[in-house]
Amino acid sequence: MPTSVLLPEGELRVARCDMLDKLIAVGDGDAALLYLYILRHGGAADGTAAARALHLSAERYERAAFTLNQLTAPAQPQKEDKPEGAPQYTADELRRARLDDHTFAGVCEAAEGVLGRTLTEGQLRCLLTAYDHLGLSAEAIVELLSYLKGEKGTVRLADLRREAYQWADMGIISAQDAQQYVKRRANEKPLSEAVYKALGADPAQPAPKEQRVCRFALAYGFPPEAVALAAARTDKHQGHKSLDYTLGILRRWDAAGVHTVSEITALEPETRAAVGQTAAQPTDSATLAAWEQDWAARVKNHRRKTEE
Repeated sequence: MPTSVLLPEGELRVARCDMLDKLIAVGDGDAALLYLYILRHGGAADGTAAARALHLSAERYERAAFTLNQLTAPAQPQKEDKPEGAPQYTADELRRARLDDHTFAGVCEAAEGVLGRTLTEGQLRCLLTAYDHLGLSAEAIVELLSYLKGEKGTVRLADLRREAYQWADMGIISAQDAQQYVKRRANEKPLSEAVYKALGADPAQPAPKEQRVCRFALAYGFPPEAVALAAARTDKHQGHKSLDYTLGILRRWDAAGVHTVSEITALEPETRAAVGQTAAQPTDSATLAAWEQDWAARVKNHRRKTEE
């Protein structure tokens, strides 16, 4: 029988039971210890002081802090397939829209040409939502259909609905907007495919979390080699693939102002082993392909102008 433990009385600190349940569930002793330290110090603690007091190495502290932040982060609400406020068109309204609005009728005919079959009621409703509710022009919708066909090989209703709302959110409503967006995505495709491969993902069908990491890497100037380094570090620290952890690493590197492998290994010499480097042979920007160097330069220039 395990030995019983009786805690002595003393000054009280109140812990949330749901947080304790989460810590017990993940079984991370370092994270639990860090939680107790923060609780003891009134809900805030300096990272360096905490690591020293708990006798944690920099890597162990980083892992504990990441786990704790994940447990305390608020849950992200799931987006519904049919966002609130979208019109619920009746079958009669769909029929009349196609008969009476010649521009929308042209959209429907173009869509059937791309799909190679007659539109279903669900597809017709989605197209009318994009045209009538979201405000995408007829030409932009045709560009959207062609884009999905080229990217996916087919146009699924869920993809059409999601992409239409994303285009509307980004202000892509005219033919010119759509063409510029499609051109930019085409230019980014080789890089995004390389990032997906660095994550061990299928570039043709990346999962939502893989897309999230890829978008962050593209937006903040991380070349595929740096993403691969973050993925390797994740596997070393977690013992398994964790895209949330990988994204956390990239965010910390971005906050520190390092993005290329040479910059990262200069800041964290211990990472050189993960990429087969020695102290005398760091990787620098010259090892990047020409299109990667051009992309990284454009990203940095854009960020500099944004901050000015």
